Amino acid sequence: MPGLKTFGLWLVLLAGGSLAPHAFAQDGAIVSGRELFERVWVPGDTRSQGGDGLGPVFNARSCLDCHNLGGAGGSGGFERNVEVMTPTATPVGGNSGFGGFSYSFRFGDNGFEPSVGNSLQPTPRDVRLDPVALAAIHPSLKSGKSVMLHALGTDQGYRGWREKVPGIHGPITIMVTPRNPTPLFGTGLIDSIPDSAIEAAARKRHTGFPQVRGRVRRLADGRVGRFGWKAQLATLDGFVRAAAAMELGLEVPGHHQATDPRVPRFVDPGLDLSEESTAALVDFVRSLPAPMLQLGNGNREDIEFREGKRLFRGSGCATCHTPNLGPVDGLYSDLLLHDMTPRVTSPGTNPYLAFLNGANLQQPQGREARPTPQKGDEPGLMEWRTPPLWGLRDSGPYWHDGRAETIAEAIRLHTGQGEESATRYRGLSSRERRQLESFLLCLTAPLPE
Repeated sequence: MPGLKTFGLWLVLLAGGSLAPHAFAQDGAIVSGRELFERVWVPGDTRSQGGDGLGPVFNARSCLDCHNLGGAGGSGGFERNVEVMTPTATPVGGNSGFGGFSYSFRFGDNGFEPSVGNSLQPTPRDVRLDPVALAAIHPSLKSGKSVMLHALGTDQGYRGWREKVPGIHGPITIMVTPRNPTPLFGTGLIDSIPDSAIEAAARKRHTGFPQVRGRVRRLADGRVGRFGWKAQLATLDGFVRAAAAMELGLEVPGHHQATDPRVPRFVDPGLDLSEESTAALVDFVRSLPAPMLQLGNGNREDIEFREGKRLFRGSGCATCHTPNLGPVDGLYSDLLLHDMTPRVTSPGTNPYLAFLNGANLQQPQGREARPTPQKGDEPGLMEWRTPPLWGLRDSGPYWHDGRAETIAEAIRLHTGQGEESATRYRGLSSRERRQLESFLLCLTAPLPE
């Protein structure tokens, strides 16, 4: 069996991609990085280099906890979802006794428990929220932007405190929505895609699908975002450092660890990972091979694959899930933000459910969904980066919150700019739908080591 570096190179070439920077990182660094990726951290960990180890708040105890489906570096199951808080004005008719206001998941005695709020008439969401009141609920909310609500804390009192954060706080309501861990296979290749290729994808127009208009996520410093559900991070290096700091609570160079919001003046004692260790962790993630295209072994399977691929294009799926981007083949993503806002088109539509899904309730019927940046270049609630489909078979559950257990369910959930494709999929015969799904099931995780 080839070594990790050689094995990764073989699969990259098999996938038709190009080599990412640092593809030939030292074997020793990659081995060290893998140990850090798989390590189960504890408070005061001996592996820490002067810091406090795990925490004080965290979502998992190791990178592998959340990235294990299809092998080390894959996506995570439904139970590994993390929660994101978004402040909004309290709906008309709200009351302080209401304990939840979204489709969310809370960490209880039996693990992650789903919670759905009551149906209330929403208030327009352009109401200005008091930053002082926001900070009193959670210090990280003072900017008014969405922030993470960590699942766990090293202090026993944290869990009870966090259960009180979602819901209504006078004029402010904290909506909580889950995010499912994304797979890391082939992220080194994604990191190598030039900005110009992503920008060119944003300029492209699609015959027959004029409503599909993705946009580049431009970060505050001008860089192009490409990692994360909201394309909020520009580089793989930044993505890995942010994950170590925010998901595990590790202090790393260039990114402070997540802190307990009840102790806003907390000062970390030192680094948990040195620059060398952090770079090794990045090198390991960068070395993860690209997913594969696994075809059948007979003529029938080949026919099903070809027909499914044709239907994938004909249904408009390839307008966002672009097969190739820049030098990388088989990615099936344009890495752009797309507005997936559902339309409110009938008097029977429940306005509360539309509100939870990010709908613009003032949108005229029949208006095309268009990218509408909010707060400068911040994405709207229902703008999402097109997730790469390579490795799809082994990366379920699907959708940003893991609500779709099957590929068919994920396709049907598409709204906004993806609504026409979902409609065309529903109009296919049962055989055609099976063929399209068979094509997608050929996109698999890399072979195990």
